[in-house]
Amino acid sequence: MNLKFKNFSESWNRVKKSSRFHNTLMFLVFVAIAAIFWFIISLNDSVTETFRVKFQIANIPDSVTFITDPPSEIHVTLRDKGTNILRSGVVKKPMVSLNFHDYAHDGIFRLSASDLNAELKADLGGVATISSTSLDSLRLYYTTSPGKRVPVIVDSDVSAESGYMIQGEPKSEVKAVRIYSYRDEIDTVSAVYTKKLVKKNLSQSSDFSVPLRNIPHIKIVPSSVNVKVNVEPLVHKEVYVSVEVINTPANENLLLFPNRVPVSFFVPMSRFNEENYRIIVQVDYEDVKLTPNSKLPLRIVEHSRGLVNVSLMTDSVEYTLVRH
Repeated sequence: MNLKFKNFSESWNRVKKSSRFHNTLMFLVFVAIAAIFWFIISLNDSVTETFRVKFQIANIPDSVTFITDPPSEIHVTLRDKGTNILRSGVVKKPMVSLNFHDYAHDGIFRLSASDLNAELKADLGGVATISSTSLDSLRLYYTTSPGKRVPVIVDSDVSAESGYMIQGEPKSEVKAVRIYSYRDEIDTVSAVYTKKLVKKNLSQSSDFSVPLRNIPHIKIVPSSVNVKVNVEPLVHKEVYVSVEVINTPANENLLLFPNRVPVSFFVPMSRFNEENYRIIVQVDYEDVKLTPNSKLPLRIVEHSRGLVNVSLMTDSVEYTLVRH
């Protein structure tokens, strides 16, 4: 290894002492000097460049709420000497800051094209020529009203994967939002709605950020809410339910064997330990005339919301007719 390094060092020393190396080095120095002079001369030429200019409104009172938010930046195309362009748009971060009180009056913030150009020239340099801007004028509405609180209503179309169930309605974590207007529109608004949340085949509880529907001339704060969808696995359960008899004449009665029957269903896991499920099973006295044997068909006529695939473990019961 030392021998290789020694050979390389000797070769490099021979190259450094050669006239070709000195001529090449001198050529590169002159090329670098020429490039510097060319760059300096080029900076004195007029060039056109587009910059992103930060836009802000200063000294906004705490009581003011803009119905339409001001832009955060604008695009400005300048024509000027290269040195000025470099200084205004690259070295210095361009920014336009407007005093709220200079342009605000009676609920409207007005900025004309001439006012905007004057503000831009003041920041970017008075000799620069502004070729174009992405904003030619500005008209923003604002209010000093404290606004109005209204409830949030979630519009949703959600479903669970097989073996799971949506437990309850999707709910917004923010129960109410505040609305603002420079007119009287808020007097007619009693609630705000989310944009429709569509989710299919959910297998676990989830949170979703959902925008609120826009209302013309009204600002909603916040503009979106977090919606929680509760999803639970379904578990199998069986209970015994008393059988009701309907349409019995005043002088007759039916004795059922058995008078309690098993009912099978699926229920969300959180409700598994409940005891009082509302399930109504009936037999109809009128079926006695239609049934040749001593059995009457059973029917489930009602059950609690949230029970899935409610079914009878037996389809009929025996009966005895008793006359008074």
